[in-house]
Amino acid sequence: MIIPDEANNHINGQTQDMGIYRRQFLLESALELQFELQKQGIDLILLKGNKALPHRLKEICTQYCIEHTVTSYPRGTYECNLLGSLCQHTAVFTCEDDVIIEAETLPFSLETLPETFTVFRKKVEKNLQVRDICGYPAFKPFENKEQFGDTFKAITTDRHPNSAYPFKGGEEQASNRLYYYLWESQSVSTYKETRNQMIGTDFSSKLSAYLALGNISPVQVYHALKDFEKQVIENQSTYWLLFELLWREFFILIAEKYRARIYSLRGIRKEIHTYRNDLQKFDQWCQGKTDNQFINANMKELVQTGYMSNRGRQNVASYLVHHLRIDWRLGASFFEKHLIDYDLSLNWCNWMYVAGVGNDPMNRVFNPDLQQKRYDPEFKYCKLWTAVSISKPSKT
Repeated sequence: MIIPDEANNHINGQTQDMGIYRRQFLLESALELQFELQKQGIDLILLKGNKALPHRLKEICTQYCIEHTVTSYPRGTYECNLLGSLCQHTAVFTCEDDVIIEAETLPFSLETLPETFTVFRKKVEKNLQVRDICGYPAFKPFENKEQFGDTFKAITTDRHPNSAYPFKGGEEQASNRLYYYLWESQSVSTYKETRNQMIGTDFSSKLSAYLALGNISPVQVYHALKDFEKQVIENQSTYWLLFELLWREFFILIAEKYRARIYSLRGIRKEIHTYRNDLQKFDQWCQGKTDNQFINANMKELVQTGYMSNRGRQNVASYLVHHLRIDWRLGASFFEKHLIDYDLSLNWCNWMYVAGVGNDPMNRVFNPDLQQKRYDPEFKYCKLWTAVSISKPSKT
């Protein structure tokens, strides 16, 4: 398993320090997986994702005479390049473990993928086929694995008391959250009504980080949701959670189709937009020091917790692109640095969408003052974060 040292910056091709909360969640997930597999007699070698990685993978393949490798389907440019180097030493098979719809069951090819979500959704919903949940495969233990694996130490930074995502990473935590959201609280039954709220843990499923890291699969979520609908209630809210899973599916396919173009200034639509790129204003946006308190509150929440609501993400993205006139990719890279639920496809396709260079020709311009009046009319959210200053979190 590869643990990246840094987050990418897709504007200049360089890397940037990964936000402390994103890295903390990532390490919690990886170390828990390693521990649980060890109890089943399965070895998991953790490797640092650095420039020496291709050579180290070659060494492992040679040492253990590996003839076949199975890996998740690569979604990003870096992952594709890494897979290409691995193919030189072993036969590689990929699996679609991050989607609910397998490619061969789609009613269209990748080349004829609909360009709008509504058309995509209507086509796939007609005959939606979702595979069954499968168990653990059998593995042989590695001998002398210590010579290859890197040692990682868990980060124990305290979660912010105001965080709407105070959860730890890992498969057990993901399963607990899914069970709680569906069966204990039954919050999924009101999801459509609460999904635009901004305070608390139950206004949305909070499964995004677990899905992003593979702590839980969308197939598991789908089948759990269907069980809930059969045993408890099926309504617009339960459907809306599936609706959001299909949005996730759509953007994953869009990123797969267009590859490096999702990092392009002109996006997949090749639209030309003029930006002023005032770096001082960008820095103020990053620090939550703009002229708008609603935007500031959301940015402070992001940096201090690694999370921001969907409503907040749309607003801060629109503000950066349409009000400050700053290159949308700077915002996407900043999100990549901090978000604990960072997913390459969803992050970059959503930013393209807001910037008007993605899957919607409309300019998604939000008035943050009107948005604040609608979604935070009593200033509870703004007050929660107004007094918070962005500072480097301390480790314990």
